[in-house]
Formats: sequence, C-alpha cells, structure tokens
Amino acid sequence: MRRFIRTPLLAAGLLALGLLSCTDSMLEPRAQAQSQLDDRLTLQGRVCTRPPNPSGFPVKVVVVIDESGSMCVSDPPGSQLDSGFCQQAEVQAIIPPGVTEPARVRALKRLVQQFRDVNAQGGNVQVSVAPFETNVRNVWPPTTTGSRFARPDTNIDSYISGLQSQLGKGTDYQGALSYAYSIISSDINAVAQSTPELLPRTRYVVVFLTDGTPYPRCSATDNLSVYASPDNPDLTWADSIIGFCNATNTTDQIEGFEIGTDRNQNYQLFSYVRRLMELKDQHNVGDVRMHTVLLFNREAVRACGPICQEIYGIYPGVEQARYPEAAKSIASWLLRRFADMGNGVYQEFNDTAEISNLGLGALDYSSFASRNVMKSLVVEALSSAPGDEGRVLDSDGDGVPDSRDNNFTLGTNTFIADSDGDCLDDGFEDRREDQGFRAANDLDARGCDPKSPLTRNCVCRDTDGDGLSQFSEDFLGTRAGIVDSDGDGIPDGMEARWTLKPTEANVAGLDTDGDGLTDEAELRAGTDPTRRDRAFYERNGYQYETRIAEVRPDGSICYDFTVSNIQLVTPPDRAGVKQGHNLFKVWFAEAPESGVSSDYGVWRTACAWAQYAPPSVRVPAGPELSLTDADFRRPDQLSNPWNNQNDCVGTPPSGPRANP
Repeated sequence: MRRFIRTPLLAAGLLALGLLSCTDSMLEPRAQAQSQLDDRLTLQGRVCTRPPNPSGFPVKVVVVIDESGSMCVSDPPGSQLDSGFCQQAEVQAIIPPGVTEPARVRALKRLVQQFRDVNAQGGNVQVSVAPFETNVRNVWPPTTTGSRFARPDTNIDSYISGLQSQLGKGTDYQGALSYAYSIISSDINAVAQSTPELLPRTRYVVVFLTDGTPYPRCSATDNLSVYASPDNPDLTWADSIIGFCNATNTTDQIEGFEIGTDRNQNYQLFSYVRRLMELKDQHNVGDVRMHTVLLFNREAVRACGPICQEIYGIYPGVEQARYPEAAKSIASWLLRRFADMGNGVYQEFNDTAEISNLGLGALDYSSFASRNVMKSLVVEALSSAPGDEGRVLDSDGDGVPDSRDNNFTLGTNTFIADSDGDCLDDGFEDRREDQGFRAANDLDARGCDPKSPLTRNCVCRDTDGDGLSQFSEDFLGTRAGIVDSDGDGIPDGMEARWTLKPTEANVAGLDTDGDGLTDEAELRAGTDPTRRDRAFYERNGYQYETRIAEVRPDGSICYDFTVSNIQLVTPPDRAGVKQGHNLFKVWFAEAPESGVSSDYGVWRTACAWAQYAPPSVRVPAGPELSLTDADFRRPDQLSNPWNNQNDCVGTPPSGPRANP
C-alpha cells in the first residue's frame, strides 16, 4: 500500500484540530481552521514508452512490371508464351553475347534480396509482383494463397527467373494501374478491419516498370479533328488498332474493356494514379507513393531492322525512322506525370549499357520505424463535472451532474451510469435527446435489449476501453478496437461525452463554444467545450507539465508529468462507498516520432482515488498523489475502475489498495 507523508505543517494543524475538539468553547475557531482544508490535488508521476519495434512499420511494395513482347527487344533475352514475335530470328540476333538473363530480372532479384536483408534485421517489407501485358496475370504471391502481399522468401527467386519466358503482346497500362489500386485498396480495408493502428505506420510503394507506351489505345469518338501526337501527348489518342477497338471478334481480349469505349486514354490513367494517392488521406495511411521506370533500348530497335519498325506504334506524320524516339518521348512524358502525381521518382535507362546496369534498390522503400514518444496525456475526472463556479458532483461519472441525475429531474439513478441498462450511458442519451434518445427507463433500439430479437441476450462491452460500449461505437461510427478513432490525442469517450465528433481530428482547431479556447484545450483542462466558461478555465482548469526524464538504452523514453489544480468534490455516501471519494483516469498515448500527428497512438491508462470530505477528511493528506509506469495498463483492463478499485492508486472506497 502506498504511504503519503504528511508535511510537519499539516500534521501540526491536525493536532491542533484534535485539541480544539475537546472543548465546546472553541467551536468557532475550530470551524474556521477546518475551512482551510485544501480541495486541490496534484497528480504526478512517471510513465515510459515501449522500446521501438521496426517490425511494426510495414513497407508494402507493388512491382508492376511490363511483360509485353517488346521486352525481348528492349531487355533481352525473352520469349512469348506462344510462338510469336520474340522467337523470330531477327529478334534473337540482337541478344548481346553472353547475356542469359534480362536486366529487369536481375534487378528484381537484387531488390527482393535487399528486402530480405532488411527483414533479417527486424524490418517488415512485403512484396506483390504484378506482371502485365494484354492483362495482368501470373501475380505473386499466387492468388491461391489469399494474400496480396508477402515477405519475399527464397521461393520468389525462381518465380522471377520465369518472367523472361512468359511475355505476352499488349501493354495495357489501364489494367495494370487498376490492379495496383485494387490490391492496395483491398489490403488497406483488410488492415482496417484487423489491425487499423498499423495503417498510419504503413508505407505503400508502387514501382511501375515499362519499355513503351500504352497499347492499344482506343477512343470512343472516331471523328475528332485533332488527336494526340508525340508533340501533343496530352490530347485524346486515336484508335491504335481500329479492328480491336471497334470489333467484337478479337483473339486477345482485355478484361473489362467494352468495344467502342475509351481505353488507355490519359484521363483514365491519371484517374487511377489520383485515386491511388487519395487512399492516404481517406484511410489515414502513413504514405502512398509511385515510382516509374522506363527502359528504352534504341540501339536494339535499330539493330532489329524492319520487323521492329512498328513495334512502338504508328504515329501519322512521323517518319518510320523516328518511331522509336517518338514512342520514347510519349512514354517519358506519361511516366513523368505518373511519378509527379505519385510523389515518386522517374528513372529512365537508355540503350544496352544503361539497361544492363538497371537497379531498383535506390528508390525510397524506407519505413516509418522510429522511437516512440509521448503523443498525449489527459486527466479525466469520473466523479465530477465542470459547473458554473467550480466542479460539481457527478457521482457515477456518466457526464450528468448529480443535480440532474436523479429521480426528480432526469429520472435516472445518481449512482448508475446507465440507468436503463441499454449500454448507452445516461449522459450519452441525455445529450442526444434531439435524436430520440431517452436516458431513463427506455431501452433504446440502437442499444442493448436482451429481450429484443435484434439483440437477444446482449451484454455491454467496451472492447478498447475508450469509455464507449459497442452500441455507442456503432452509432457514432467510431472504431471498436481503437481508443482514439481520429488520432487527435483525445479518447473517443471524452469527445462523445460532449457530442463532439470522435471521427474527425479537429479538436485542436475547433472552438465549439466560441470562448477563445480550443476544444482540445478544454478537454485537457477538464472544462466544458460546449459552454463559454473561460473564467472557469482560468480558475479551475487542470495544468500540465511534462518533461523527458530518461532515455533508456533500449530506445524507450520516460516522462515525468505533473497535473495540478485538480479540484476535489465530496460525492455522497452510497452502499459500500464512503463519502467523498473522487475517481480520476490518466490517459497516456505514445506514438512513433516519425508520425505523431497522424498515428492513432498506443494507449495506456491509470486510475487514482482521492477522498475529500470536509471538515476533517483529506486523503492523501498532502497535495500530491504519485503514479509509476507500472500503474498504467491497457485501457480495456481499466474500462470500469469502479469494478476494479484496487487497480487504482490511492485508497479506494472499499479499503486499502492491494499491492500491484
């Protein structure tokens, strides 16, 4: 049990009070002395972050790699799945002596080995490979595994080696970008359901590697006066193959393409890149970026001769000798736009010498791994609420002051936070009366009714310990597994108590009541963000001081904190609870230093008892109550301190605190 040492001055005062009580003639002085009993508490202590864990910061890389038939010219050797262009003698003749493996295959093998080395040192790099030609096919990991990403084991090496003998025909950029968007989007949704706290710590990287322009391109309009050209690549492109774009009988069908519609037009390609980048803000992802790589071997095209003259497209008004250069300018313009829109890097490798030295490892695949630092420290009073002049009683901590929380005013129970037992606290329902909620004797259909066929045998659960039941979270749209759904540093339950929006990270910028104090400042100070109470804030607002006390060898950081000017109240007696017990929660969140503002934080909480019953009871006797790092635990383990009184610092109503 903790011991609190009384100061000599306070001990002397208590002795004097005892002597004065022996004589009736001294009643007036005694009352005057007792009126000086201090109603202010200071919570102080130390709390530490966890050691950094690099594996908790995934980097997920999608390599979108061009497998069209032209690759056997740009980056030989290579062969198509069926006998075709690549098997012809003119193409085979351009393979440099001694070259048995394409540069892109070597570069991809080196890249996955780089990732394996990172993982061996505690990192967490996962890969998805998406080869594309007319369609995306033969992806890794195989679709049969059910995973879109996997850590690159040694089995991937043989898969990469096989890419050179699996070339196709078309170069359908649109399908490739659509696939990259779909696997990242679906992965984000899966993580959001299982471990959403990882999303702000995850970096998604797309590497788009090609050797040419989109092929085929189709236009839904066949009578424009002007179409795009190498000199004006931003316009609408005419049909590359009229028979393919407008006919119904084609041997190579592009999945999802409708005859007579646009395909691989710039606006379609850019829309996928934009949608890809929008995922970052939509889902609070750490980062999404796109790098582009162009291989263009003009030497090989010239050496190939007439059979390769049209391999990169036909552009009216462009001499055949300029076809390769025209195609390169189009591809370069487009890939640069992709990289600019994707916050990435554009690289190009020209001719045999440059392509043979192709490397992908210098692109940015860095993780957000960093040491953990304090994100938030907030004290919440569970026995009082802000009033007009000082704090007022809220004995059950439901957000409704005792003056209203009774059978005569609101009709609720002063000592039961959820009077009607529908898993929606009285304060939650009282503040949402305009939405049809009733706090007393009315089981709401949006809550728990064990007899209703919709929620038969239901029980109340607060799975993350944020102060909201699963029914409250469902109504609000918050995350049932995250304490702070919007990552703004305030637990969902504290925002929901005042009908703020726990799904929008805006408490630092909003001043709901217009009193010149942000909602965040008021929530931390224990004041009412929906009522103009600046004078109350100045007089009774909680005051915080924190400092770094220690940086441990394992990378964890310990903080000393002091929260002062906490006003005590005197809750009434009730069954099993002595008069004057105040209950407080101290919320602590840590987050990676690299992304404190966006991270949801890893939360822990501690609780503390202090008794205040004038004229004679003040526990602790001194001004301070101390907590240690060991007093902080997962919020779901302290979701209801009234039921776990001995888990709190101080002397609980039921008796001395058990040893931790």
